[in-house]
Amino acid sequence: MLTYRITALGRVQGVGFRPLICRLAGTHHITGTVRNEGGVVTIIAQGSREALLSFMEDIRAARPPAEVAEMRVEEIAHAPLPDFRAVSSGGAARAPLFPADLGICEDCQADMKDPKDHHYGYPYTSCTACGPRYTMIEALPYDRERTTMKDFPLCKDCEKEYKSLSDRRCHAESIACAHCGPQLKGWTRERRFEKEAAMAEAIRLAKEGAILLVKAMGGYQLVCRGDRKETAGRLRRMKHRSGKPFALMMKDIDMAKAWAMLSEKEIEMLTSPVRPILLASPKRKVPPAVASRVPRLGLCLPSTGFYSQLAEGVDAPLIVTSANQSGEPMIFRDEEARAYYEAHEEIAGLFFYDREILRPADDSVMQLQGREPQILRRTRGFLPEPVVRDAPSGMVLATGADMAPGFALAGGGSLYPAEVPCDILNERSQAFFLETEQDWEELLGLSPQAVISDLHPAYLSRLLGEKTARERGIPFYTVQHHHAHALSVMAEHHLQGKSLAFVFDGTGYGEDGTVWGGEILRCEETSMQRVGHLAPISMIGGDASMKQAWKSALSYLIAADLPSKDPRAPLIRAALSHHVNTIKSSSMGRLFDAAASLLGLGEENHFKGECPMALEEAAMAAAHAPKIFWEGKEQDGCLLWDGRTLLASLLASHGTIEEKALAFHEAIAEMILSSAEHFGLPRILLSGGCFSNQLLLARVREALQKHGFSVYTNEKVPPGDGGIALGQAWFYLMKNQK
Repeated sequence: MLTYRITALGRVQGVGFRPLICRLAGTHHITGTVRNEGGVVTIIAQGSREALLSFMEDIRAARPPAEVAEMRVEEIAHAPLPDFRAVSSGGAARAPLFPADLGICEDCQADMKDPKDHHYGYPYTSCTACGPRYTMIEALPYDRERTTMKDFPLCKDCEKEYKSLSDRRCHAESIACAHCGPQLKGWTRERRFEKEAAMAEAIRLAKEGAILLVKAMGGYQLVCRGDRKETAGRLRRMKHRSGKPFALMMKDIDMAKAWAMLSEKEIEMLTSPVRPILLASPKRKVPPAVASRVPRLGLCLPSTGFYSQLAEGVDAPLIVTSANQSGEPMIFRDEEARAYYEAHEEIAGLFFYDREILRPADDSVMQLQGREPQILRRTRGFLPEPVVRDAPSGMVLATGADMAPGFALAGGGSLYPAEVPCDILNERSQAFFLETEQDWEELLGLSPQAVISDLHPAYLSRLLGEKTARERGIPFYTVQHHHAHALSVMAEHHLQGKSLAFVFDGTGYGEDGTVWGGEILRCEETSMQRVGHLAPISMIGGDASMKQAWKSALSYLIAADLPSKDPRAPLIRAALSHHVNTIKSSSMGRLFDAAASLLGLGEENHFKGECPMALEEAAMAAAHAPKIFWEGKEQDGCLLWDGRTLLASLLASHGTIEEKALAFHEAIAEMILSSAEHFGLPRILLSGGCFSNQLLLARVREALQKHGFSVYTNEKVPPGDGGIALGQAWFYLMKNQK
C-alpha cells in the first residue's frame, strides 16, 4: 500500500474538480482526501501502485472546463486511511489560481427547457461547468460564503444537488434556482416587472426593435436586434460609435452557420466555455449598420440563461455591446447602470438581477489563425487565470501600454496578465485601472517588489507605474516596447537564448527617441539588438494623424518624391519641410495605412485597424497578385527595408485593387522570409498588432516553415498591446532571477 501527495495545478477550482476526484477514487479503490488550497488542489491518495497510476492517468484526462496543466507527485508516509472524502478548503503559500467565468453549458440550457426540472425557466442557472466565478469572488479559497452568492441560501433541492457527488452541480458555488437564487427584474419607463413577466417584456421590446440595458454575467450590456438598420443606427448614435463593428449574438449554432462560414474548429471555439466573440468570414451580406469594410463578422452564442431565452424568443441576431461610451470603463455597478438608463431615453428597458458583480469582465474576442485559436481580447473565460505557471521567483507589477490598457502581476511562480476595458485617457479611467490592479493584488495575495513600464516617457501607463513605485517606495524599471512584445512570445513558450523577432505594429517609443513599429530584433530574455527595420520617414505626428491614413499616404509619396493630385498634399509638404509637428517613424501599421489609402480603400481609421482591415479584405478577394519589387539594404550594420520603394512599385504595378492589395501582403511576407534567411537564426518570433491580420500571418508562417524555420506567435495573450504587460513582467523576472 502506497500513499501519494498529488498537487494539481490549472483550472481546478469552481469546475467540479473535487467531486470528480472523489468519483475517480471510488472507481480505482483509492482512499484519502482532496482539498482546495488557495487555488491548487491537493490529493492524498492511498492504494496499490497500479491503482494509483491509473487514478492519476484519469485525473490528467479530465474533461473541460476542468484542465490539469501540471501534476506534481511525491510519495509520503501516512497512516492508513479508511475512505475517500473532500475536506474543507485551506490557504496556501503560493500564488493562487482562481476560476474564470464560463458561458452557460448545454446541460443547463436543457434544464431550463425541461418543465420537470426545478431549474425550468430560471435565467441564472449554472453548474460546475458554467456560470460566474471571477466576477463574484470576494476571497479565496473559492467557497460560496466568500462570494456574492452568500446572500442566497440554498433551497432543499439545490442543497441536495450541491452535496451529491454524482450530480454535476456538486460543490457548484454559483448553484441556484428560482426558489433560492437571484431574481430577474425589469424596468421600463412606465412599469416594473419581475421573473417570468420581466423575461416576457424583454423579449417583446427587443422583438419590436427597442434598445435594452441588460445586466450580463460580467457587467451591463446594450442589446437590440441586429437585422434592423434603424435600430442599429440609433445604438451607434447613442454610443457615439461611428464605424467600429458590432458583434451579433446568435440563438444557436445553426443560426451562426447561416450567417458565417464556420470550420469545425471555429464551431468548437464558439461553443467553448469561454463563449467568445468569434471573428469569422460572413456567409451573407452583413447590414452596414452592424459592420462594414471589415473582412470578418463578430458573432457569439448566449453566455447566460437570460441571453439564451432572449435570443430564442426574439429569433433574430442580436447586437450585444458593453454599456459605456467608447473608451470608458464597462458599467458593472447597479447604481451606475440606473443612472445610465435614466440619462439615455433611447433605452426602452433595464433588465437586471439582485446579485452584486464585484468586478467587470467583457466578452473575449478570438479568431482562428490557421489551425490555432488567436486571442484578440483576453477577458471573460480567461481572467484571472495565469498564462505562465512556472516562472522565476519574484513579485512585480507591469503596467502595459496605452493603446490597449492592461497590467500583469507576477508572484509565486505564476504570471497573471489582465486587460482593463478602458483607455486610461481620463482621470476616471485611470482610477478604474488602479482600482482593478489593486483588487487583483488583494485577491492573489501578491505585494509587488518592483514596477516595470513602457519606455515611452509620456505614456500614461508609465506615469501611473512611476507614481505607484514612488508611493510604495519600490524600484521602477522600463523596457522597450517592441522588446516586450517579443518577450511575451518567449514567456508563453518558455523560450531561452537567441531568437529573431519581427514585431510589427502601429507605434512604440524607440531607444533613439523615434517612433518604431517595423522592427527586426535579435533578442534574448534580457537584451535585444535592433538589426533591421523599415526605413524611417518623416510623418505628421499626433493622435489624430495616426488615425488619418491619407496623411500616412501623402507622407510616403512626398518622401518618395512621387506626384499627388490630392489637394491636401501642398499643406502636408509644407508641414514636413518646416518640421511642423513631425515625427520620424518606421511603423509597419502606418505603411499598411498608406497602402490602403493609396489603393482607395480608406481615408481614415474610425476605429483601430479599420484601413488595414479593408486592405486585408480586398486582398482576400484576389486569386493572384502582380510581382512588386522590394529589397532590403545594409546600412550601418542594419538591414533597412524602404517603404517608399514598396509603395512606388505597388502603384506602378498592373492589376485590380484586390490584386494589388494581395501583392502588398505578399511583399511583406517575402520581406520577413528574406530577412530571416539573411540573419540565419532558426527560431522566429512574430508579435505586434499587425499579426492579427489573418492573411499576413498565414503567408508568413507558411513561408518560414517551408524554409525550415521554427515559428512562434502569441497564443495565450493578444499579439497587440493587450499582451505586452506579460513581456514586461518576463523581462523583470529574467533580469532579476536568482
